[in-house]
Amino acid sequence: MPESTFVWHKRQGLFLFVLISALLLSLPPVFSQDEIRVLSPGVTVEGALSSDAPASSYVFDATAGTTATITIISSDAQSLAVLLSDPSGNIVSQSLDTGGIGAVQVENVLLAENGRYFVAVFYAPGTEVGAAGAYNITLAVNEIAVPVEATPVPTEEAVTTDTTAEVVQPTVESVSTEPIPEQILLGGGIEVTLNWTGNADMNLQVRDPSGETLFWDSRATTNGGSFGFDANGLCEIISDGPVETATWQPGFLPTGSYEILVFYREACEATVGSVPFTVSVTVDGVSAGSVDGVLLPPLQGQNSVYLSRFEIDGEGAASIDVGGVYPDASLNLLPTAFDIATDNPTAIQRDAPIISEITNANIFETYSFTGTAGDIISVDMQAQGENLDTLVQVVDATGALIGVNDDSNQTTNSFIPNLRLLNDGIYTIVATRYGKEIGGTEGQYQLTLTGASSDVAPELSEFQLPQGDIEVTLLWETSADLQLLVRDPVGEAVFDDVPFINSGGILQENGNVSCIPAETIQPVSYVYWPSGRIRPGTYEVEVWYQNGCIDLPPPVEFTLVIEVAGQTISVQRQIPLVNQRYITNFTIDPSGAATAGEGGFLGGSETLNYQPEVPSALPLVSAQPVTGVLTPTNTFDVYTFDGVAGESVTVTMSASSQTLDAKLFLISPSGIEIAENDDADPVLLGQTGRTTDSILSQIILPENGPYTIIATRFGTVFGGTIGGYTLTMRKN
Repeated sequence: MPESTFVWHKRQGLFLFVLISALLLSLPPVFSQDEIRVLSPGVTVEGALSSDAPASSYVFDATAGTTATITIISSDAQSLAVLLSDPSGNIVSQSLDTGGIGAVQVENVLLAENGRYFVAVFYAPGTEVGAAGAYNITLAVNEIAVPVEATPVPTEEAVTTDTTAEVVQPTVESVSTEPIPEQILLGGGIEVTLNWTGNADMNLQVRDPSGETLFWDSRATTNGGSFGFDANGLCEIISDGPVETATWQPGFLPTGSYEILVFYREACEATVGSVPFTVSVTVDGVSAGSVDGVLLPPLQGQNSVYLSRFEIDGEGAASIDVGGVYPDASLNLLPTAFDIATDNPTAIQRDAPIISEITNANIFETYSFTGTAGDIISVDMQAQGENLDTLVQVVDATGALIGVNDDSNQTTNSFIPNLRLLNDGIYTIVATRYGKEIGGTEGQYQLTLTGASSDVAPELSEFQLPQGDIEVTLLWETSADLQLLVRDPVGEAVFDDVPFINSGGILQENGNVSCIPAETIQPVSYVYWPSGRIRPGTYEVEVWYQNGCIDLPPPVEFTLVIEVAGQTISVQRQIPLVNQRYITNFTIDPSGAATAGEGGFLGGSETLNYQPEVPSALPLVSAQPVTGVLTPTNTFDVYTFDGVAGESVTVTMSASSQTLDAKLFLISPSGIEIAENDDADPVLLGQTGRTTDSILSQIILPENGPYTIIATRFGTVFGGTIGGYTLTMRKN
């Protein structure tokens, strides 16, 4: 990680903690009386620092309404710092030698009280303790101080052999009395606390403005940050009141934006569902507020994360932002409406980098370029500061997201390599950050648009696919075996085992099948229907991550593009796990107009919002069949029956028309999914049974109460099969 602006050394940390505590609590005896020296206006006093005495203290008496200026010039160009405290122990001014010029000054400070003021001189954070530290300190009272000007140090050519030549001391070029914008002295430090209710492994993560992070696997930062106990970590030791804390010890700490992330890693008991939590922030001993939220258990291969932030200004004041849930799918959402993003973008030329900035007040910038179908482009977004976590998106003229990247090569920079443009037109690049409007990272970035990256295969730029009325293209960049399957409106599917079907579907390309590398090096799978073979109805598309093909497969990010009658109707980018299936669908009406359906990874009953339908669900009677119809707009039906603990039930769902690939779920009175089935065992249904029918056979009920049956289809809301069915519940 990048180093912070001021490095916090442990040796200095102990001293500064004592010093700050003394100043804030009005305890000047932290230094002995012999060490505290009296300053008189206009009198220069010599002082020195060392490893044995890393700080010096001074006092002077003043009356309310006067002004004071303190100037310190190092004899050997060491970086020093100075604090001025009033008689009540409050720090009224501070300054650091940030330029390393060997001088520091607090200028024209208005003194509000009568009494004795305290001055502390010490090494600036980042300076080696024990280095030669001789200096001169001068107090001026009721004078308008003129900042001393830096005098150039003689070059080697200017040095004379005259031993009487005057030694030139470095002086202050320009020192402001305003607080240092990057750092501020916080005598109470910073504390961020996560509390939650429930037996779940939750994780707190905080990213500071200098780019360093605190969480369970990064327990310390160079600026005094530390992470506490990993509560409920891996569900090994369960706490009744789990708490995780990230703290920064008192000292000079970064101002700016701190990003807070709360992760729901896993439930530690099967009955644990959503988890409520509270994040509280304290800065310099003062509450900056708290945020209450709720996270659902994560889906397989996805994060369940809540984002927030707090900001510390140049005066040390802090405030927390409410934030919100940020699912992985949010990466595919634009930070604003498409018409706003494309309203007034900046033109970008190839190979001409642009530098701009992302802040909490300006969370995205947009850029436009003209593209031609078949072009290969690459987009690189590199953070120029220490904190920004970049995110870059590419959108075509219709508003379809055709490229997105958050983290590239295990960094927080973003890179989209070798993106193939599908149509002529104006394309928009959106430069933003992880979390977008609820994120907390800021900083400059460099954005570069280029052609194909240097490692692109020559075959890719020359790659030509036959055109048709329906075109489904799957692209990825690793050696993994991903299977593309497209099912037509009559239920026939074209894929690697069935490359041709009666409706005209053809599997033209099949990248990395059986882990044999694609001839084009970059794998592509392509299914199409030639011109004149378009058929109205609903089509189902499935991408199945079958095999990583090497011992340690890298993450796979695929792009799925669906085109009908020359128009792109869907571009979807996903990162699957091995053996995951991504399902989506599209429908063509009799006029030839096409619409894309929802897409998502194959899951269980959690993909269905069935709960609102339970109160009005049809109650079932044992052995009495019921019928229903699933359509593109009615993707599941809900039924109920009363059960007794220990009873055995069997539920069958048989398709009666069209293409329906049936699926069943059984939900207990406690809301737990206790059984599911997609393709029934043909032996149980008889030799003539349909393997795409479903059966829940002899399920033992675990409790008394009302049970819920969900009758749906393969892929649930994401699937594409439709048709009538017969459902029967039988108590054995």
